[in-house]
Amino acid sequence: MKKKSILCFGDSNTWGFVPGKFNPDTLYMERYPKEIRWPGVMEKKLCHKYFIIEEGLNGRTTNVEYPDLEGRSGVSYILPCLYSHSPLDIIILQLGVNDLKNIFNRTIDEIANGIKEIIDIIQGTLYGPDMQSAPDILLASPPPLVHEEYIDADKKLIFKGGLKISLKFADYFSHIAKRKGCHYIDLSKIVEYSAIDGLHLDEKGHKIVGNVLADKIHNIFKID
Repeated sequence: MKKKSILCFGDSNTWGFVPGKFNPDTLYMERYPKEIRWPGVMEKKLCHKYFIIEEGLNGRTTNVEYPDLEGRSGVSYILPCLYSHSPLDIIILQLGVNDLKNIFNRTIDEIANGIKEIIDIIQGTLYGPDMQSAPDILLASPPPLVHEEYIDADKKLIFKGGLKISLKFADYFSHIAKRKGCHYIDLSKIVEYSAIDGLHLDEKGHKIVGNVLADKIHNIFKID
């Protein structure tokens, strides 16, 4: 049986950013090893029947670019990414937290529209398993911020006011999934970010997310 190909398209929580291990003076950061990151946990649980592709990027947004960083918008990268890894059976889409940064001054409606734009791009491709239709999408609603005390390289609080908006993720994203015909999971019901920085999964969190997403994928494809 041909393996199902799963693309994990997300931000620093897909990349495996270790909470509290960022130094704003030196820009030093740490990344969890593959077997601890949630895509690796998911891959281990799903065994040999699935091929997992990690596409996590620190700072990735839905559809907005930073003034001083290139290639962080999900919209700008998703199409060549799909082409590069095609054929694909399903995309696990987990974005939205970085859109909360003060630099963007975004509303929940703007963030939701960014997610919809990425979904529209995916659903308009022919990069599914038969290379004649689009891959499926599993939209994962991120947990809300735990607090707003994260400090960036300029030693500034960059998520001020973001917690209140992040509490609306599940409501908005669930409606998007229903309207767009996507599979859906609300991660806020199963996991919280680390209190160390308020927006990144710790090792326990990665394990929880990886196992729950593995169960969700198994229920979607039902491969014994």
